[in-house]
Amino acid sequence: MAVRKSSEETALREEAARLDEEREAQKQHRIKAAHLLKMHQPVVYRILDQAVRSGDISHAYLFQGPKGCLKSEAAMLFSQSIFLNRGGLVDEAELDGQDAVDAERIAGRNYGDFLFVNGYRKEAISRDETTAIQSLFSRTTIEKSDRKVYVLDHAENSSIGAMNSLLKFLEEPADNVYAILTTDNPERLLPTIISRCVVIPFRPLAPEVYAQLMAEDGLDEEDIFLLSRIVDATSGFADQAAGRTYQTAKQMLKQAVGAEGNPDLLLVDYEVRYRLKQKDLGTEDKGTAARDANLDVLLMFFGMLGAFYKDVIRGNTAGPAWYSDAVKNAMRHTDADYPEMAAVCIEQRDLCNRNNDLNLLMAQAVYRLEAAKHGQ
Repeated sequence: MAVRKSSEETALREEAARLDEEREAQKQHRIKAAHLLKMHQPVVYRILDQAVRSGDISHAYLFQGPKGCLKSEAAMLFSQSIFLNRGGLVDEAELDGQDAVDAERIAGRNYGDFLFVNGYRKEAISRDETTAIQSLFSRTTIEKSDRKVYVLDHAENSSIGAMNSLLKFLEEPADNVYAILTTDNPERLLPTIISRCVVIPFRPLAPEVYAQLMAEDGLDEEDIFLLSRIVDATSGFADQAAGRTYQTAKQMLKQAVGAEGNPDLLLVDYEVRYRLKQKDLGTEDKGTAARDANLDVLLMFFGMLGAFYKDVIRGNTAGPAWYSDAVKNAMRHTDADYPEMAAVCIEQRDLCNRNNDLNLLMAQAVYRLEAAKHGQ
């Protein structure tokens, strides 16, 4: 019995140590993201910092810009700073005591007066989720601050019902309740929502910024080159580069540009070789795991292929040897409509979601690209 108890205690200590390491890693990522925000989005940083310093915080903000430009990280930093109210944007590296505890609780979405709705998913934000915001409004504050903050990350991924509910909240703002919305695609939001927010534009980060972060994570030059142009985060690069979805998308790219395999057989090979099946994933999940994995594959593939066609247009032959040779070879085909081919990739990528048939999207892309290749 004593041996069993000792074993259980050891397991608990190991799990506690693992969680501590995970929390510390997450904290260091937030600190690094705040530093990147200050360096590469200085205008945004100054606007948010001044709002907290002056106490002149608007009831609703819309952070808009391309993927990977630190919008979500800025939303979390701004939320922490509104609650802690230390006279500007907080630096977690300098926090101690209860402020450090509260900052971690907010980041962990375990703070009573803070609600974070993640729209970076395959399904839309529902009306029920925006109704939870109304519940947040209606109750008295739980924490020491008299403020409440809610974040709708990737707010454009909301159902019409959710957007209408959100609009009602924005039209009738409650005292000391602050909304922070982020979006990659503001055109997919209701204009009336945008008009009720202070719009904060974020600039795209240079690929060199991501490349440096990836080099620090130990990625090889080929993966740095490809991933740095399509990335939508500032961490987790090593896991992403080693992941099956990226490796599959990279192989599809090599075939599509003629570096490995026959480009004319891409559609056939997508079904036979590339489309991931449930059994390929090594998971017991029989639900949407395979569909989500294939969705991620196509998002990466269309992103990298679109970047390739832009390189052909610009005559940019940088990158690994196989990529550079493919660009040079494509530049010789003067009949091809490469601007149209780049546009096809963008359009098909934007259509990638759970509501659309991925096989059909892939087939449409191949046929449209083939037509543009022959100037049709």
